[in-house]
Amino acid sequence: MELYKKLYDAVKAASETVKIDTIQIGISYTAVTTSDGGCGLSFTFLGKRESCTVVKDPMDYEGSYAEKALGLLFSSEIVERSVAIALVNALNYSKADSMETDSGALLRDLKIQPRGRISMVGYFGPVIRELEKMQVQTEILDSGRDIGHKEAFYRNLKEGNTEALILTSTSIINGSTEEILDNLAPGIPCVMLGPTTPMIPESFRHLPVNILAGTVPLDFEGVFKAVRHGKGTPVIQKSCRKVYTTL
Repeated sequence: MELYKKLYDAVKAASETVKIDTIQIGISYTAVTTSDGGCGLSFTFLGKRESCTVVKDPMDYEGSYAEKALGLLFSSEIVERSVAIALVNALNYSKADSMETDSGALLRDLKIQPRGRISMVGYFGPVIRELEKMQVQTEILDSGRDIGHKEAFYRNLKEGNTEALILTSTSIINGSTEEILDNLAPGIPCVMLGPTTPMIPESFRHLPVNILAGTVPLDFEGVFKAVRHGKGTPVIQKSCRKVYTTL
């Protein structure tokens, strides 16, 4: 995926001078902290387990310069890519923290109209509830929940049978982001959404993405506890700030 290369290039210089402090791989989220005070999150994709060993890479990256682990972006092991995205977010922490707080303007900025129709990859309960208030028809594709049919979903994207696309940033980890966006008709606005989102606008400029909406950890210990306890986004967000930028 070209996106991996662009994310790699965006933080490579920082990775050469910053060390990894901790890597925490929870059953829901992964957190990485760095020696410059950064903390990054990503969804934990575990993939199919064949044994008690989840992470096959024998390298201990804690205490090492981040550049050694940054190459995991290109790993064939999905859990290692989860670690790499969390690392990208940790290395980009100060830039993400300088971005505006999400003011709740997402649906307005996507120009979603009452009684309209939108497409969503990943199930975002709070967003869906807001869309329901507007009587918006939402077509959802979420393989983890076994919701939707990919062929029909892609067909509607290609034909422009949608006002907007809300795309989970976990698609970056499983490598489906560019495939999904390749099927999006020109002119349809798109947001990359969720704690996994790398808040690096320049890495997305080759894609039809209009908005990045991500998460900046504030209370690190609160985040770590949520990761250790297998908590999801609602608990994670209590220790974070939602950030937002348009491209």
